[in-house]
Amino acid sequence: MRAALLPALMLLAAPAFAQVSPGDVAYCNRLADLYDRYLGRSEIASVRGTPGGSLEGQVASAQCRQGQPAGAIPVLERLLRNNGFTLPPRG
Repeated sequence: MRAALLPALMLLAAPAFAQVSPGDVAYCNRLADLYDRYLGRSEIASVRGTPGGSLEGQVASAQCRQGQPAGAIPVLERLLRNNGFTLPPRG
């Protein structure tokens, strides 16, 4: 029975071991830079009187900084687009 469960468990864990593309990390960091500078917690946001970004955006930015772009990229892309930003080129 245990032998039958092992392949199923490995499939569930596969995303955790997926290789991260250096290009994805670089793109994610560019998105995080834009988010942090204009929407996140920054001196500029404080001066403008904006609330300092969403928790969702802050988490995504932190994920980029930690080299975990898979979940962060779609969040940052959506937040930036919804706020009128043009996304940087990917690649």
